[in-house]
Amino acid sequence: MESNKQRLDRFVAWLVDNGAEMSRIIVRETEHGNGVYARDEIGEGTQYAQIPMRLVVNARVCREALRTDTQEVELTGRPLLCAFLIQQRFVTSESSFWHPYISILPHEFHTPLFFTSQELDLLRGTPMEHAVEDRRQLLRKEHAATLRGVSDVVIPRSELTFENYVWAAAVVSSRAFTESLVSGTAGSDGETSVLLPLLDMMNHRPLTRVSWITNDATIGFQAGAVIEAQSEVVNNYGAKSNEELLLGYGFCIPGNPLSCYHIKLNYSRDPQAADKQVILEQAHIASCDHYIRADGLPRDLLPMLRVMVMTETDVYYVKQAMARGEEPKLGQLGLRIELRARFLLVFLLRKKLDALPQIECVPSTENGRQAVLYRKEIESILRSTLSDLDKSESRLLACASKLFADDLHSLPRYVCDNGQQVETIDEQLNTSAEDRLVAESSDDQQSRSKKSRTVLPAQQFVDDVLVTEELFAHDADFLAAVEQVDIDEDVLLVLFILRIRMCSALPWHTAVQRLESFKHPMLVYDDPDTAEAYGEMMMEMGEVHDSLFPLLTEHFPDVFPPENFTTELFLWAAGVTESFRLEVPARCVDAADGCDVEGLLLL
Repeated sequence: MESNKQRLDRFVAWLVDNGAEMSRIIVRETEHGNGVYARDEIGEGTQYAQIPMRLVVNARVCREALRTDTQEVELTGRPLLCAFLIQQRFVTSESSFWHPYISILPHEFHTPLFFTSQELDLLRGTPMEHAVEDRRQLLRKEHAATLRGVSDVVIPRSELTFENYVWAAAVVSSRAFTESLVSGTAGSDGETSVLLPLLDMMNHRPLTRVSWITNDATIGFQAGAVIEAQSEVVNNYGAKSNEELLLGYGFCIPGNPLSCYHIKLNYSRDPQAADKQVILEQAHIASCDHYIRADGLPRDLLPMLRVMVMTETDVYYVKQAMARGEEPKLGQLGLRIELRARFLLVFLLRKKLDALPQIECVPSTENGRQAVLYRKEIESILRSTLSDLDKSESRLLACASKLFADDLHSLPRYVCDNGQQVETIDEQLNTSAEDRLVAESSDDQQSRSKKSRTVLPAQQFVDDVLVTEELFAHDADFLAAVEQVDIDEDVLLVLFILRIRMCSALPWHTAVQRLESFKHPMLVYDDPDTAEAYGEMMMEMGEVHDSLFPLLTEHFPDVFPPENFTTELFLWAAGVTESFRLEVPARCVDAADGCDVEGLLLL
């Protein structure tokens, strides 16, 4: 049986005999597999590895090898390359021109498709778990297409197995290059990958400076920096995360700055999915796939979450603005949307983190070590992102308390076009809100009570800003009245909004007054489609009002004067409670009962 060194020697001789230039490098076996090393120092700008175009394995080469006198090959892309590799390794073998190259290709890979069940258990709960299954299903479809597209005369079905196809696909994913490197233009029918003997042997090292040099006769590499004598000559596969590296190449890089957590958002079950998709498209957000890195959130993640948490009112008015030719301003939807977007993201990421099972036994294999490395980096990204989001939530909640205290608001203009409005939340976060957090914990705030200094931003927000049932205590007459009747929770909030509107002494009076010009879509009578869509809701709320009045006025005339609780005002307040809801997660306020705190945010 041939040794690896013998195969390498034959491969090098084949390269040289066919016109490859490799006088500055050595191909040799190492403890980690075959590699390429510098004979002597290679200067910056020096070409050090070139192969002639006749050694490029492209679609033309594959088709010629796989065709018969009576049948052309009906394959493109990866299936075409995989069929070629299977034929060359398992059928033609030593009789083929390509045998010296095929013989040095690895027979085993460390990608998750080759993991044992115990090794795969290490990936449970990670994005890689689903990526592996998706890749396996894709390869099964490609394998089926290959069975149909290649004659069994060319590749007997005993050799064209799924197992062999997975091996060939691993060769392609770990060694193939885009055809544009050779031709200068991408293939027109999916044939965008080629195999480049010798050039595909160089391992990956991020940030390596290397250039491709291509002409009509050859293709090769040029050093972008000095390569020391006897050192390994490496390539740069591009900006790749550990997820990409493990799935495609079978290794991870410790501390990879490009490591990321892949999250795929899904709003398909949202009743307003079609309208939200229109808004996202108008905002130039096309993909539901987002990649979270340790250094921050991807650009489109929060904007997409803002759209996902929009209420019917938000969607209606944003679409109205779009109909007037305005771009959707997803960063100017106010504190309520900002908080809801972050609460949703934290919920999703905590769920992902909790889904990572504890590692009880790590296989002492290379696959196991790579899986654990990937998993630890995933967990680290989740924890650091959640920590950052926790700080962001605290700043937003403190910002809300500051706006409330200063009689300011962050409401979008389609909700309120009066009062003192902050231009951007970011500006508030970077100045007054953060300064206030620092000030409240500093030693020079002795005039504040101990309680006020130690209250969490979320607790202070719930106690002072969020309109909840607990705040009925601020209005003793209202509380005494509603305790004597059986009224639904949501309806109580509607009544309380109207009480706040009429009682200037209540802390939220200014906030409610700002909303007097606000109209829930059900009250936009000049839009026939909207009126029809909300007709049932209006009828239902009208019936609720009629069931309460004049009964409440008769029993509690001072609390519910008729002029302040008309049908029109009741519908307006119902629209407010429907549009400005916010649930503060129990984790933010350390709720003893573990329940979220529901209320209205009117800023």
